[in-house]
Amino acid sequence: MAGKPSGGTPPPGVRAQKTALVMARWLALAVLIVAIIIAVTSCSSDAGEQADPSADPHGGSGSPAAPSQSAPSGPAAEAVAAGMERAASYNFTLSAVASDADLESLAAAPQDTLEGATVQPAACLDAVRQLNWSPAQGGEDPARTDFAADGVEATGSIEVARVTDRAQLREHYATVEQMLGDCSDVTLSISGSDVPLRSSTPETGSEAGAESALLWSRASKGSDLQQQALVLIGERAGQVAMVSFIGTSGIDDPKFATMADGILTATLDELG
Repeated sequence: MAGKPSGGTPPPGVRAQKTALVMARWLALAVLIVAIIIAVTSCSSDAGEQADPSADPHGGSGSPAAPSQSAPSGPAAEAVAAGMERAASYNFTLSAVASDADLESLAAAPQDTLEGATVQPAACLDAVRQLNWSPAQGGEDPARTDFAADGVEATGSIEVARVTDRAQLREHYATVEQMLGDCSDVTLSISGSDVPLRSSTPETGSEAGAESALLWSRASKGSDLQQQALVLIGERAGQVAMVSFIGTSGIDDPKFATMADGILTATLDELG
């Protein structure tokens, strides 16, 4: 996770565009969910500030990926591009394509994502830990693009990879089902504070026929720790596609589920 965001809060008219561009790089490769949920001690104390555009989403420093950096090609990349066309139809026209180096970094699951936080009920500890999964982890020939829209306080992503480890995929589906069942109302104890983490099934309209659908909300309205995310996962022709939205609030608006469903449909249709 990147360090504490730097810089002050820009004027309202500038902030919207800066937020979209910055989030597309800063939040892009954190890849859901627990690393963003739990690592609040370094990232959430200044909710109104944004990370520097040069911040490395993996915690280092440097410039965002230049167009000359190697980007993936093949079926996954073509499917992501098709999904991005649908996203652009919803006015999400700012995007950052993950380079091969970015995707290589995503292949390994983050370690110690709880960072000392505890989970209640304790039986949900493993499910919360295992939420931090995406197709690039254990998948082959992955591709990913993160996107944003001017004036929208949310970032989206499309990630596709060929996943041959069906056991890994089934385990993730089981994790989501657990978060929607016995672990739908969890408390995270972070630095002495109790933070609610609630999960539910988003109403997508089932256009894409998602294999997995999850909407989670962290903390209460107005809290510096408030955050929401929506994640849909579908399969086609041996490939696994994930579409997500993340933001401080408002992701539970049905329009985000509708857009995610449409983007996933376009992505899967490109795969055959």
